[in-house]
Amino acid sequence: MTRDDVTVVGGGPIGLLAALGLAQAGIPVTVLEAASNVVRAPRAMIIHWSVLDGLDRLGILDDVLSAGLVQDSWSLRVTATGETFRFDLGVLGDEVNRPFNLHLEQDRLAEILLRHATKLPNVTVHWGSRATEVTLDEHGATIVAGGPEGNLRHRTSWVIGADGAHSVVRRGMGLGFPGMTWPESFVATNITYDFAGLGVQRCTGMIDPVDGALVAEIDGEGLWRYTYAESLRLPVEEIAQRIPAALKRALPGGDDIEVHAWSAFRMHERVADRFRVGRGILVGDAAHVTNPSSAVGFAGGFFDVWTLIETLTRVIIDADDPAVLDRYSQLRRQAFTEHASPLSSEFKQFVFNMDDPRRLDREVQRFRRVVGDRDLLRRFLKAGYDTKTPTLKS
Repeated sequence: MTRDDVTVVGGGPIGLLAALGLAQAGIPVTVLEAASNVVRAPRAMIIHWSVLDGLDRLGILDDVLSAGLVQDSWSLRVTATGETFRFDLGVLGDEVNRPFNLHLEQDRLAEILLRHATKLPNVTVHWGSRATEVTLDEHGATIVAGGPEGNLRHRTSWVIGADGAHSVVRRGMGLGFPGMTWPESFVATNITYDFAGLGVQRCTGMIDPVDGALVAEIDGEGLWRYTYAESLRLPVEEIAQRIPAALKRALPGGDDIEVHAWSAFRMHERVADRFRVGRGILVGDAAHVTNPSSAVGFAGGFFDVWTLIETLTRVIIDADDPAVLDRYSQLRRQAFTEHASPLSSEFKQFVFNMDDPRRLDREVQRFRRVVGDRDLLRRFLKAGYDTKTPTLKS
């Protein structure tokens, strides 16, 4: 067992992934999470096929598959033409081990990760511990975190920021978060509704200039996620009151829909200049944020973790040159700026901003070609895999 330890700030799925992987390598890990327990709110829930092999390497895939809903295709449904384009992941079957996506809410994924991580003797999780200050030095980091017993100081050899878009760790690393904010916010609702009766498949982008939405079945028992966009100019405090009207306008019989849960969040395209400064490292939304219209943004956080587990383990366990962490930073940032963000932005504008008939016609023609040509479809579906970083092992 190494004497170096790691503190992960942020106990969401990405932070717990990092904690589990590093602990499995023999590194002592502490997780500091501001919430008192796993956060339960509708957030990203599509686990991209490309990350499933990584979950298998961590030994949690069987549990994830048991808890989630396997989906071997997804669709786009265009209101203006009445067409539905189905993207069959089965065409990747001779190239990938698991040609399907998985529907699993983030809180359930976090619970699985937490269960596996806390079985390890070298993992400690502190709930209700909100990091307020991170100071880096040559030998590690000092973290001030507030909790039930007041402010406590944590000393650690390495700190990983998995604490989201408003990351305290990123601020302690002296990094800004340049980029842009979309003029809409997303409203994600968990509702009971018979989408199947409308012919809507389990994962569908509804293409409409007014009522564009993302639809995904959650549990196979009638619970669905319906995510739509609304202007940022609308009062945030009135979102709950506006939800029934939005559902009524967009969905047949929508005036009597049961809403089980909802959350709203602004959408950004932002990335830190670096993902590593000395003993501080960023992953997931602390390093980069993109709109959640496609699953590749969420997948990018997984790929951050896979690469970081490999590189930080080399530095701590194998006494490798810490410069390998700069390669982590460079390659993961490049994957976001060149692949994840452009892909997510293009998809977001197609689903939620398709108010130009000529542009819609061009896109519809493109998707007709894609779904009608097996080779084009394969290349289209594999685009999200470009957000992965190959192994950095020498």
